[in-house]
Amino acid sequence: MVYFSIAFLCNAALFLFLLEDKYRIWTTLIGTALAYVLSLIGGGIFANLAEGPLGQQLACLWSVLVLFAVFFFLSVNNVLQKLYLCVLCMSNFAFLTFFLPLFLGGLPFSTAGVPAGILSFLFTVLFYLLIGLCLYRPLHHFSDRSVSGFLVGITLIQLLCYLFSLGFFDFFFQGYVWGGKLLTVVLLYCGIIFVFRSLYHAARFRQESAMDASRRYLLETESGDFADMLASVKEVRAAQKFGEYALDTVKVMLREEDTQRVSEYVANAKRNTFLSPMLDTYHEDPYINAVIATKATIAKQAGILFESSAITGNTPLETGEICMAVNELLTKACQEAADVSGNKKIHFSIVPSEDSLHFEAVYTAEAEEEPQKVQRLPGKNFSDLLHWLLEDFTEGKDSVGLENTAEMVGRYGGKMSVTNSAGLRTVSVAIRY
Repeated sequence: MVYFSIAFLCNAALFLFLLEDKYRIWTTLIGTALAYVLSLIGGGIFANLAEGPLGQQLACLWSVLVLFAVFFFLSVNNVLQKLYLCVLCMSNFAFLTFFLPLFLGGLPFSTAGVPAGILSFLFTVLFYLLIGLCLYRPLHHFSDRSVSGFLVGITLIQLLCYLFSLGFFDFFFQGYVWGGKLLTVVLLYCGIIFVFRSLYHAARFRQESAMDASRRYLLETESGDFADMLASVKEVRAAQKFGEYALDTVKVMLREEDTQRVSEYVANAKRNTFLSPMLDTYHEDPYINAVIATKATIAKQAGILFESSAITGNTPLETGEICMAVNELLTKACQEAADVSGNKKIHFSIVPSEDSLHFEAVYTAEAEEEPQKVQRLPGKNFSDLLHWLLEDFTEGKDSVGLENTAEMVGRYGGKMSVTNSAGLRTVSVAIRY
């Protein structure tokens, strides 16, 4: 026995769960609730007009048509994806209609009355939940795609599953009707889920491959920038040595004359050359040192006190990846510290551990006014809420300017956090080996 109220509620939940909505959460929920109420009213009318299985199927058809009409405006999926959900809901209802009596009758204890209702309710909800969880990622991943031949084929297979559940092909099984029909329908369901999941993972693999190629291209591009930084440091060092040589030569040439002012000038010039942050040594690796030296020079020009302590040890991370993380962290720190009036400072450190490399930038930043915290649902629509509940990793506003670093954290496994205290902001990044 299948209760209309439970089956229609599960149909509405399946549409809500598997389709990508385009309006705010409450608009989608109100539209779904309205569709559910209309389904119950129309379903009761159709069930009374035609008795038996025909009335049940007409009531379910009315339910999915109402949901299709409502979600035609509420969701961004193409029409064929919505039609597939209609066929899926019809197939689920037909399957439960013939399977639940068979299931309850095969139990070793009496299921008359209340136990039958409870078991029917639990099995219906669990069955719809299983279908929803299996199809959630594929349908949301392809929600922005247009009509395809693949979806046409899957819809036809699902329609075949529906016809098998109704008994249109019972003559195939002869003396083993119930067992043969059950096995066929279950195999069709498993095949549909397998094909959906396989296509989804193939698409994800292609997406990851494209992202990996883009990442390698980005590293190559950034490596060129880091090489330019290193060349700039070398050029400054060469200019310093040339200047020292020239000044020493002038000093020797004029030594026998009264050249006190020239000597003082030469001494002051030498002292000034040593004050350039570009000439300090921040790390043993020349590329990492060049990135930190460049950012230290930018900090000095902005009137920011810059301190650095960078040790990477024997890390398996690529030099280009470390340079990228250092570049993004110090760029963010310099930009935000430069906006502060008064004393400004940046302390940057890299510390290795047994299984990870820790980056930390502590710098002066404007204090952010924290508004009154009001409990809100994450995201603007229901799909955002589902994404927040079911997906693994989401980026917040704290990762602005640190997108590549956040991607590295997600790829290698690690943690990134931004904290504020007493006018200081601390950006901490831990990347696991």
